[in-house]
Amino acid sequence: MDRRRLKARVTPWGVLVFLVAVLSTGAAQSFAAASQADTVLSVQGRISLLAADGNHAAVTTTVKRACARRIVFWSAPGRRSVSTKPGILGCAGDGVTQLAVGGGRVAWIEQGGGNSLEMAVMAAGLTGGARKQFEFATNGDRASGDPSGQWVGQLLGGGSLLAYNRWTQVCDRPEVEACGHKDPQLRLTDQELIRIAAGRRTVVLRGPAAYPLVSVGGGWMAVAGADALTIRSASGGQVATVPTLVGNGRPVALAKARLAIETTSTLDLYDPATGARGKSFSLGPAAALPLAGVTSKLALLRGPHRLVLVRLSDGKRISFPLRGAAAKLVGARLTDAGLFYAYNVRGSGRIVFEPTGRLLARF
Repeated sequence: MDRRRLKARVTPWGVLVFLVAVLSTGAAQSFAAASQADTVLSVQGRISLLAADGNHAAVTTTVKRACARRIVFWSAPGRRSVSTKPGILGCAGDGVTQLAVGGGRVAWIEQGGGNSLEMAVMAAGLTGGARKQFEFATNGDRASGDPSGQWVGQLLGGGSLLAYNRWTQVCDRPEVEACGHKDPQLRLTDQELIRIAAGRRTVVLRGPAAYPLVSVGGGWMAVAGADALTIRSASGGQVATVPTLVGNGRPVALAKARLAIETTSTLDLYDPATGARGKSFSLGPAAALPLAGVTSKLALLRGPHRLVLVRLSDGKRISFPLRGAAAKLVGARLTDAGLFYAYNVRGSGRIVFEPTGRLLARF
């Protein structure tokens, strides 16, 4: 076709129609991208715990098999998952009590025992495969009800990090007497901050400053102390501190460039690399919901039947629509990739993933 003749036929009205068509097409494409359906994975058995990092999620389930429990790993938005059985304590004992994803692994704490409480830290790769035991601890918090002895807990993961605490509780009462929980004669000692990396455990910090670990994310670890919340590097070194006045006992969440602390009425942001305070947002009625996660753009507040997202650029809040899942919500996790939440229905479980782009489009 003669291009000169084509050019002559394009009127100002035609240009306007052409531009409207292009803009409408772009808007339609953007709307379609923003309204893509969530990815939902159905799993056998009822879900009891949820953990997530990036686009990876893990849940613990209960099924009708010889070992009634399974740990299911999922990389969203894929349609397939893999699973593994926990160890002896997880199968025959009380089951899995803590679950975390980070450092390319899924880790969990399982417990059981008779006269003594036995606890084990286990982990496996994100694609399944053989599980490995990294820790075993025992204490008297079983038949005797005496919590003296060795403990493991605060298992947390995020990004390249997977870490937990190990400690000992000592009863200073006479030998014929036992200590109970919160007993003034019960003291902590031998505190350790331990990281799982490259298939082995490494103690990165010892002493009171190593306990308790309260958050992991973005390459950082947050440890709550008597007078400050301390941000530590992957090797355990001190990076920054935030005064106890705002940090002690409050929900804390870490990301690469965000430290979020929830107070009784606000969400306060800090720079984890320096401890410098940034923005602070009023949470209004959502202040009753504890902080459950933070990224560079969003924070998540979670209640028993409700999720609230906070946009960190301006503090705007929205309630996330759970629909029929609200009454059966098991857990929710916010990662750089998006939001995971899990619920149970008719004896089976569901894991839902919504990517960050769609979360932001909801505002």
